Amino acid sequence: MQIDNFVFAERYIEREEPDGPFWATGWTKGTWYKIQANTLELLTAIGVTPGHRTEVSRHIRSVARQLGVSPGKVQQYCDIGIMYHRFPTIGSRLSCGAFSFDHFRVLADVTGGVSARFRRLVDEAVARLLTPVRARQVVPGLRTLARMVREMIAEIAPLAPPVDPEGEGEIPPPQAQMDFAVDERNDRSTTFVITVPTDEGTGVVGLIDAGATQLGSSRAVAFVELMHGRINKDGGVKVTLNCYRNLDTGAMHLENAWLSEAATQRWMARVTSLCVAGHSEHQGRRNTAHQKATIAGRDGTCRAPGGEAPAATAEIDHVARWTGEFTEDGTPTGGKTATWAEQSLCTPCHSLKTRGLLDVRLNPDGSTCWTSHDDGHQ
Repeated sequence: MQIDNFVFAERYIEREEPDGPFWATGWTKGTWYKIQANTLELLTAIGVTPGHRTEVSRHIRSVARQLGVSPGKVQQYCDIGIMYHRFPTIGSRLSCGAFSFDHFRVLADVTGGVSARFRRLVDEAVARLLTPVRARQVVPGLRTLARMVREMIAEIAPLAPPVDPEGEGEIPPPQAQMDFAVDERNDRSTTFVITVPTDEGTGVVGLIDAGATQLGSSRAVAFVELMHGRINKDGGVKVTLNCYRNLDTGAMHLENAWLSEAATQRWMARVTSLCVAGHSEHQGRRNTAHQKATIAGRDGTCRAPGGEAPAATAEIDHVARWTGEFTEDGTPTGGKTATWAEQSLCTPCHSLKTRGLLDVRLNPDGSTCWTSHDDGHQ
């Protein structure tokens, strides 16, 4: 079946892998149908994209009724469709079916602020990112994709990234960021719903977890004891949160939470000690504390596709396997214990790489390229 240059197969057929690079999605029985689902999602977005003279709010409500989805989902479809038309080269890469609806959504969000002046340059740069360079290459994870595209856009069109809601670096008032609600309808329990910015939530959870560790209790018990002031009376419980800031760009993240300009100012005011991290290498296998800080600060999260675990709690992986053997001149025969030749991987992803189910290559620009070797029958 063919619709507007999109081709669908009615059933899975064993095929020979093509020559040259291609995405891993669709080359096992379990993922072939996902290609068709991804393609249909993109076609839906293209089909419901509003015209130049369309009343958008009315259009969204109408389409939501027709599709049986929420207006918010239709808004995402519309954003994706607009991106598809504004960035034709990106659109052509997405039409291969390897990318999911969530990838479409992330790309639409990140590219939404690019003006017409820079669209062609951004279109070409991001399209290169969406082009495989190896056979069975794994599609980038959502956070990794968003980070890489933001960095590209920041170089090409510095004014495209959104500014803070209260202006150029001005800290938003608490009422614009936080909410507190209490549900007392149940006679036997009270439910608290507390909304805070992601970075503040990281700090709060850290305090609660430290209290739970001290008491050997659940988070709920630790929260209550913390509110009553029965935890940390002697100052024995301390929580250390690591902030990482790029001195060239000013970009900063707290553990795995990327910070806005306003949040960066908040956390810089709380910093108690500073350490300037830099690239280094040595001949041993284990990384120094300085190297660990450098790698965590650079990566932010697990570098594997789909990885979201904080780099600060992840394991450090040698991109090329470390052998512990050296040539006569002292050059390692395997991977180096060097910050530019290592990456952050959470324990499950590190295990997959060690077992050979995921393979990674370090590109000359410092980025990584992942390949899946899972045949779908493990």
